[in-house]
Amino acid sequence: MAGGAAAAVQQADHHSVKQDLFTAPGLYLLRQVDRWNGASYIAWKPHVSQSFTDRRQLLRFIAWPAKTPTGDAIRAWLDSHDDAPATEPAAADDRLDAMVLTTGFGPECHLDETDPNYQTRTVI
Repeated sequence: MAGGAAAAVQQADHHSVKQDLFTAPGLYLLRQVDRWNGASYIAWKPHVSQSFTDRRQLLRFIAWPAKTPTGDAIRAWLDSHDDAPATEPAAADDRLDAMVLTTGFGPECHLDETDPNYQTRTVI
């Protein structure tokens, strides 16, 4: 990076995992968000990398002091992200409506006792 400046780079979505990268001299921060685990960070310093879900632990690991241009840029980058918990998938409705009960689950589930296939079983 020219001049030792910090930079934030927005990456493309890959398989429903959103990624965002922050770079500074001797530091890479990658933020990933997926709908099951929420936000996680992978931090790299020379000779060591570590994964974090807690911002406080991340800041302790990178050990870049506040009130410096890069330290403020890191904290601003972290603040710019919404770290709300991942949204849970919508809960399935436990009730089965009448249409599903009469037409769903395949035709073999809706045979009456007069049908010759009523008592047949599939052996696999």
